[in-house]
Amino acid sequence: MRNRSARRRNRGFSLVEIMIGMIAASILLLGMGAVLVMIYRGFNESHNFSEATTRVDLIRQLSFDARTARNILYPTNWDVNGVPLDSRGDYSSGGFVGDRVQFVSLRFDGTTTTPFLITWQSKRPAAAAPTDPYNVERWIQEVDAGNNPIGVSTLTFDQNKINYFEVVRTTIRTFRVNMQTTESTETATVQMVVTCRNVIN
Repeated sequence: MRNRSARRRNRGFSLVEIMIGMIAASILLLGMGAVLVMIYRGFNESHNFSEATTRVDLIRQLSFDARTARNILYPTNWDVNGVPLDSRGDYSSGGFVGDRVQFVSLRFDGTTTTPFLITWQSKRPAAAAPTDPYNVERWIQEVDAGNNPIGVSTLTFDQNKINYFEVVRTTIRTFRVNMQTTESTETATVQMVVTCRNVIN
């Protein structure tokens, strides 16, 4: 009697019990895998949105440069009544095409005030496909009393993967920027209208 009980205890699990255990473990592992995939996708989408938004943040700097500017130097084609003749910021230079807007702003370093030419431009090769993205750059260069650039210009901002960066000047003191950027499946679009109160020409 005692040997029969011992044999029953040492017999182990039956085939049915093992299969049930394996099915339960498989369901658990599949559930955990699905959760991990969802977490990864959520992280990836969050990262993509963050990247796209970071590129759109350059609008803040552009807006600051414009609002503190004394001059808008590009485009400059106006009639005698101050009506824009060619108000778009389209340009081509050195085999590149894009849009550009320029300002002269004052920089105060604590003791002196220095005027600087600030250039914002989108740029891609002229031979590129229309769907190719742009690089958006910000350059800064000291100017003389006549707003003529002197010294060496310095690149202070360079951001790629910009679908379009379009500058349209609407009046002597206002212009509009249309911009779109995409990171993977996330797209961010901005339209900014800036009125430059300090502009003198």
